[in-house]
Amino acid sequence: MGYKLWHVLVLASSILLFSCSEDPDILFSKAKTEADLGSRQKALNYLFEIQNSHPEYTEAYIFAAQLFFENNNLSEAVNQCKRGLDAEADPAEIYRYLGNLYSLSDNNESAYQYFRMAVESDPNNVEAHISLGKVLGEKNIYKQAIIHFNQALELDSANYMATVGKAQIFANLKRTADAIVLLEAAIKDEPTRGPAYAMLAYALENTATEEKTILANYALSVKLDPENRVCWDAYLRFLGRLKDRDVQSYMEDVPIIKNFVSHFPKEIYARRWLVNIYFDLAELDGIYWLEAAKQQCEKILAMDENNHYSHYALGRIYFEQKKPRLALIEAQIAFEMNPKSTYLELIDEAKFSID
Repeated sequence: MGYKLWHVLVLASSILLFSCSEDPDILFSKAKTEADLGSRQKALNYLFEIQNSHPEYTEAYIFAAQLFFENNNLSEAVNQCKRGLDAEADPAEIYRYLGNLYSLSDNNESAYQYFRMAVESDPNNVEAHISLGKVLGEKNIYKQAIIHFNQALELDSANYMATVGKAQIFANLKRTADAIVLLEAAIKDEPTRGPAYAMLAYALENTATEEKTILANYALSVKLDPENRVCWDAYLRFLGRLKDRDVQSYMEDVPIIKNFVSHFPKEIYARRWLVNIYFDLAELDGIYWLEAAKQQCEKILAMDENNHYSHYALGRIYFEQKKPRLALIEAQIAFEMNPKSTYLELIDEAKFSID
């Protein structure tokens, strides 16, 4: 009797465990947890299990595509999306994600085609209209872009990103007052989100607003949304356009760019920007700034040993530090990679100093 009861309990537990493991929401939650822990393959295994048992579960294909894309495997990311389409998962969401993949890969034409297909698959998909509006704006097709932002707002009148996107089109068309009205409303509704502050700063660039006010809005945008690359790009673009730089202004720039690098550590151009700032500070304030420039060059070369500018910059640093032999080595490396006249000039200067 006891054996039979134990057998029934084991069987019941097995059935319960099996049923739980088959629940796609539970499996998807496990996949998210494994991904957060850095176990990409375990996460994918859960997602593949969902795809096999519940082929209509759209998020399983999109999240798998995301994991492959983050691992620099665009082709497999696209294949995951195509598997979802073959399985008759939500086509609008999958087309939209395909558009995002190609947008992130700087293929705006393919991105546009997939966003358009997403809207055609589901005209009531708000995010698809926003995505299509953005890519049309990037192609300078402003009239069509506004149509899609308006359609998104007809479906969701308080949509934050549709409002910001429409305001950007107005700013590009120099309809600055209209843009500011939209952005101030978005900020009032959602004051803790960053994009509207960045877009407000962008719109204010077309006015007589003081630079410090524009910079304050950009700074607030990245403070509120530090992982938002669009906000950062707009901020750094404006920062790079500022003129009449002195020691104080350069020193104010340094922590801003370092903050960007802390969130996007693989961005070499920002580190190169720091190198150039340190060169300017060395000229204006003292040669000791060259050590900071050297550190950034070494970090760049650790990521890309063929970065010829960093070899040249190291050569300049060594030359200023009265180390012409080391300067010559770095300048020659740079010139072999890219035979620029400035690199050759440094080679000649270093040789002359040695002689």
